[in-house]
Amino acid sequence: MQYIDFTCFRFNITDIGHYMSNRAPGGRNKPPGAFHFRRKWMLFNSMVSSVMAKIMGSGSLDPEQARKAEALKRLQYYHDEQLMYLEAQISKIFSDPSKITTPVFINVTKKIINNLSRVYIGPAKRELVNGTQTDSDIYQTILQDSSLPRKLKLASRYTKLLKTILIRPVWRNGEMDIDILTPDILDVEHGDTPEDLLSITVTHYADSGKPEDTTFTRWTPEQIETLNYRKQVTASEPNPYGILPFIPCWDRTPTGSFWLEGGDDLISGQDAINERLTDLCYVLRLQGFGVPYIKGLESKGGQLRTREIFLGPGKAQALPADGELGFASTNAPISEIIESIRFLIGSLAISHGLSAHILVDEPSQESGVSKMVSSQELDEIRADDIELFRDYEHSLFDIMRVVWNTHNPARKISDKAQLKVDFFDPAPQVSPEVQAAAWNTLLDMGVISAVDVVMERNPDIKTREDALAFLIQIQQEQQTLNERII
Repeated sequence: MQYIDFTCFRFNITDIGHYMSNRAPGGRNKPPGAFHFRRKWMLFNSMVSSVMAKIMGSGSLDPEQARKAEALKRLQYYHDEQLMYLEAQISKIFSDPSKITTPVFINVTKKIINNLSRVYIGPAKRELVNGTQTDSDIYQTILQDSSLPRKLKLASRYTKLLKTILIRPVWRNGEMDIDILTPDILDVEHGDTPEDLLSITVTHYADSGKPEDTTFTRWTPEQIETLNYRKQVTASEPNPYGILPFIPCWDRTPTGSFWLEGGDDLISGQDAINERLTDLCYVLRLQGFGVPYIKGLESKGGQLRTREIFLGPGKAQALPADGELGFASTNAPISEIIESIRFLIGSLAISHGLSAHILVDEPSQESGVSKMVSSQELDEIRADDIELFRDYEHSLFDIMRVVWNTHNPARKISDKAQLKVDFFDPAPQVSPEVQAAAWNTLLDMGVISAVDVVMERNPDIKTREDALAFLIQIQQEQQTLNERII
């Protein structure tokens, strides 16, 4: 099997802490010095040409390598590292790419992804119910140690960008942490459905940049195996959790493949915009200035006789009777190029449910209906994403409980504890008095019951049976309190 080393691309992501791909099995730290940002940067500069040749070359990647390379490209586009791809594309278009001295790009990808990722546009409220005070204290410690709100916001953006990612709770340095794992370092084996995970393999790229130093960690519910670059097992230990401590996050419900497709239009659109911006700078450099010309100078032996001519206010120049001196203006298509850039950016925004004016710097002329339709589309996208991430949050808590209890047998989270998460509602807040009056009116009309009120107040209660059980519990508590007061 052919292995392509992408180590040179990984310096930025590993350094900002979104990846823990250099961790040993079980989340333990490798020896000090396992990662050095400066060495990664030097490695990046020295290896980019050869690796880009492998990525851009036709027929050089098998399907899995191509999938990982595409995921890596999207990550780099999001993190403002598009220049190497633009230069590679320029080398295909121009016969002498060295003349293109100013390749230009603007990060439309990040702008669109951040505007579409609206699940955590405000802080979500998380608390444990049906548990003990100790459970709540432990959970608050986990939230603080793992920076969970911030990482889940990033996870939602990566999910929108990459369509499929994994979240892994990990016990590290005596506290709970959260890893966001992206497709460029993952291999997944599943059963009949994408949700039926059988094994997960995480790639650990070496600082040396040598493919033979690359290692892998393969997780199954029973074992954690360490593999060398040839995928040969070099170490194995029992999985202490008895489950795969990974939560798949999909941009939509998967129906077939584990790795969801989509988003190619965003990346190809970004490439087209970058090319047009580079064209604009190139045209401005070559055709944006007038070209001086002189007519009527004598020639000798077929050679034009030239002399220095100094132009400026108050300087007269002597020319023959039929002589002429001037500047010829070129017919540079500058306005056409600018218009094509605006068209590409606007079309890309609209195709993703956004207003073109979010990305194009011109006065908005949207009608009220147009704005309402755009808002409704974004609200629908957010509602769908919230339902997905509500399930992901609950799954994450269940696995965090397993990981915590495994490493803290004397201070466990109880089995009865359940996560309640309320996502931020950007709608205008209604006062409790107004809301209560509206509910009372609907109750008096007989169009809703108290069950509907409970389900509206708490989206975590998804069935009418659960809402009814909650109301019965409230009534019993009130009866108990009344008896004690009497």
